[in-house]
Amino acid sequence: MKVVDRIILYIYSLIILIESIVAILLIFGWAKVETIIYLITDMLNNSSAYNTVFAISIIFIILSIKSMLFNSYREKEAVDTEGKRKDKMGEGVLIENEDGKLLISKDTIERLANSVVKNFSNIQDARTKVLIDSKNNIAIVVELQILQNTVIKDLNSNLQNRIKEVVKQATDLDVNEVNVKIKNIINVPQKPEENDDEIE
Repeated sequence: MKVVDRIILYIYSLIILIESIVAILLIFGWAKVETIIYLITDMLNNSSAYNTVFAISIIFIILSIKSMLFNSYREKEAVDTEGKRKDKMGEGVLIENEDGKLLISKDTIERLANSVVKNFSNIQDARTKVLIDSKNNIAIVVELQILQNTVIKDLNSNLQNRIKEVVKQATDLDVNEVNVKIKNIINVPQKPEENDDEIE
């Protein structure tokens, strides 16, 4: 809640409190209607007090219109045309429809991507990171350590396609990018027995 909205809420609460106290005083007979009318009339007969009350009333009308109209407009703008929006903490994608809401977290998408990576035997180690922007575009960054003699081009293509398929199948979300970074190539030493056989 913005500072202006807090001030408006505080002022209105104060006005309602004063009106409630006056109403209670009148109900129990602790104050007379004539006295309150006299005080109001006396205040309005004073030109400076009259102008002050008039200016404050105009400001309250403007602030009331602002609070009623512009808050609801901002809430509508927060939801995009597909009914998807980013959650408050930026930790996933919130999908809304007429039946309710579904939050798919970054961790969920990351685990799905990791499950794909584990099925590739020539990948020794992997780190996955999921990025979601304000328009719910999903990018997955995969850092890999791969075995020697791996055809990187084929691995990259297969990995990208498979991750997109798995995420789409599980969550119905489209992954815009799968960016693969080869961090290291691991040399696998041959076993001594294999060397002996080659010598013979």
